[in-house]
Amino acid sequence: MTDTERPPAAWSADGISDPDYRATFAAVPAILGDWLAGHGGFTGKDILDFGCGHGTAALSLALHNPTARVVGIDIMPDVDECRQKAREQIGLEALPANLSLSRVEPGSLGDPQARYDLIYSWSVFEHVDQTLLPGIVDQLRRALKPSGLMLVQIAPLYYSSEGAHLMAWVPERWGHLTNQLNRYSDKLLRALHGDRAAYDRLFSTFATLNRVTAPQLVALIKAGGFEILRDYRTRDEHELPAELLGVYHEDALRTNQIVLLARPAAAALAADRAAHPGPRQPWWRKPLKRLRKANKTG
Repeated sequence: MTDTERPPAAWSADGISDPDYRATFAAVPAILGDWLAGHGGFTGKDILDFGCGHGTAALSLALHNPTARVVGIDIMPDVDECRQKAREQIGLEALPANLSLSRVEPGSLGDPQARYDLIYSWSVFEHVDQTLLPGIVDQLRRALKPSGLMLVQIAPLYYSSEGAHLMAWVPERWGHLTNQLNRYSDKLLRALHGDRAAYDRLFSTFATLNRVTAPQLVALIKAGGFEILRDYRTRDEHELPAELLGVYHEDALRTNQIVLLARPAAAALAADRAAHPGPRQPWWRKPLKRLRKANKTG
């Protein structure tokens, strides 16, 4: 029996005990499905999960859409834990054949020849180094098929109340903006009971956030040759610390999520075709076409 003939492995989401796993396995694919419903959905599509983490959302898409090809890439080794977590949470023993997960170098999308119908990035762009962002957006556009779509989501945005990604340990809204940095760092270490390894990991994540705002992300996507089809944002209505309003724009402080759906702009597609023209017509085809035309008119 070949892989294509082998029946799908048994699994169930009913026993998921980890709320983060449930959110990524169930909620994220459901949201993607809603956004893509008017664009053909996932059936038969080539899909790239850019910054897939443990590969949980990519796995869910692959399991629920057996005719799709799902590729997940990440610069971290978390992708190697997908099978173990799937076994623990949904009872899946083997990853499906239509799923491919791999670790890549920063700035790389893996296979440079691969082309996708859909590329999505969920809570990843805020972790990409500032210097790499323009090049990454350009690469993502070139990795799309001409009719392809890209969905980018960021939450929480850096200047929002939970923008430090540390709210679970330092439960102070906008604390990363109101606290002196060393005091904020000390609060995190105390919350971790002095666990230096955990502190180093979490503080490094915070320190390397690129601080992109919603308007900056829109400008970045457009500058990368995309046309924005849909722009959705959510706002934080908690009371703002008064001292921040004299320093930061209120919209930056209140916008905690942005979701963008985009497609390659016509001008960018034309430029790509000009820069990478297809194979030329063989010289012997041209006179043959002229001869056929002459015979028809004769």
